[in-house]
Amino acid sequence: MTPDETALAGQALRAAEGCARRLARSRRTLAGAFPLSAATVNALDPGVEDALDAFLKRFEQLVNSIQDELFKVVALVGDEDLRGLSRREVSELMDRLGVLPSAATFRALVTIRNRIAHVYPDDTDRQARNLNEAYDAVPDLLAAWESVRRYLEDRLPRSTS
Repeated sequence: MTPDETALAGQALRAAEGCARRLARSRRTLAGAFPLSAATVNALDPGVEDALDAFLKRFEQLVNSIQDELFKVVALVGDEDLRGLSRREVSELMDRLGVLPSAATFRALVTIRNRIAHVYPDDTDRQARNLNEAYDAVPDLLAAWESVRRYLEDRLPRSTS
């Protein structure tokens, strides 16, 4: 890796670390609100709504950071060519390399991220299900982050970690 690539790798790791830390904090902050139902979604206090918005954004950001930034860093470190691979194939490669605990679990996290990107104001049951699914998936997302972090920290020059 070039010095510039190493610096960018360090930036990507630090950005993801911040996302993970804030996501974990959001989950703790919202612990008393979960599980949600259609009735509770309709009656959320504005402060809880704001906390949910932050939670959802952080979930989305961490998935994106892992998928769109850190997998590229792994490819650079391991001299892997990701061009032409689908996202599914990339996650399976990351699983085979020992970067992810499970490609299937990571794909499920991406699916959850896609679901929570949409708001269904007329379907609060669906909204509650999606929010509960995201909340329950945070430990898996944080485990994926930790696995990627450990993999990269073991392979990158010390100045980036």
